Amino acid sequence: MRSSGINAEYGGLTGDAASIKTLATDSAVISAVWDCLADKDKKLSVTAAQILVNLTSHSDRLYTPSDDAIPSLILVFHNAEGAYLYNSIAMVLNNISRSTEQAERFSKLVFLADCQLFIKHVSRGAEQGYLAAVLGNLALSEVGRTILSDSALLSELVSLLVMPGNLIVRRNIARLLRNLSFDVKFHLKLVEHLPQIVYPLCGGEEIDEEDMDKLPLDLQYLPEDKEREHDLQTRILISDTLFQMGGTYSVREAYRAGNYYPLLKNYDQWEENLDAREHIQNVIYIIIQDDGEVDLRKEDELPAGCEDETKVEVVKLPATDETDLTSAGS
Repeated sequence: MRSSGINAEYGGLTGDAASIKTLATDSAVISAVWDCLADKDKKLSVTAAQILVNLTSHSDRLYTPSDDAIPSLILVFHNAEGAYLYNSIAMVLNNISRSTEQAERFSKLVFLADCQLFIKHVSRGAEQGYLAAVLGNLALSEVGRTILSDSALLSELVSLLVMPGNLIVRRNIARLLRNLSFDVKFHLKLVEHLPQIVYPLCGGEEIDEEDMDKLPLDLQYLPEDKEREHDLQTRILISDTLFQMGGTYSVREAYRAGNYYPLLKNYDQWEENLDAREHIQNVIYIIIQDDGEVDLRKEDELPAGCEDETKVEVVKLPATDETDLTSAGS
């Protein structure tokens, strides 16, 4: 089946559960869609990618690509030309990795080199945030957390916490770090990047000289107009990360030795959202209290699935043989 027909015959049928179920059980259609994904005809490949977005978007997982198909999908992604194909495939990758169960499977089919390329794409600012969500999803699985904790990789990921102009990327990187922090094995790796993790919560308030000298160099003498992270959810995720990391004694010692208290106290006084204040006050509490009095969450508590956090809307496809590229990935 050549694909002149995949859009006209099937493109408009993938927006609801009944249509998804019908297509997902038709092996000829599925085969045609995958064949068209790598087609040189850009409109055809984008249509195929958008159909896969819809097929994989349903919460009941009516269609799941095979283990053999996922590496092929990643390869097509790395070779994708054009923002619409690129973002559509990134949406598919997010859809098939967004729960803990899916992330466990997905993480066994990706490699360190894939994640390095994912980060490279994100840092270029060429995508809408779905790929950053994929990286955050990987951190739901132990295999994924091990990959993402590679020293060079983690350093690049943390740097994206302050990526300008894309709050979805910043939020998903914060979610990734929060998911890493649920696993105590990675606390010491995270604490190596503590100044960068705290930086988005810092403002330009005046700090007395004695306290300033005790701060990490990267957090000393911030400009008076230094702005905090604008996104509330990102701020809460960072606070959660700091709290979970504080479950390790040496991390609490790093908080105290680095004199993070005045910075976090200033943030608490600046923050207007009561829920966000409660999250950062939990961090302040474990810094100022004696360790014997600190009541922390269980250290073996692992992240629950974040399906709702990364769910992608289906793509509305026209029921003609022409694909409107301007609406792709919207």
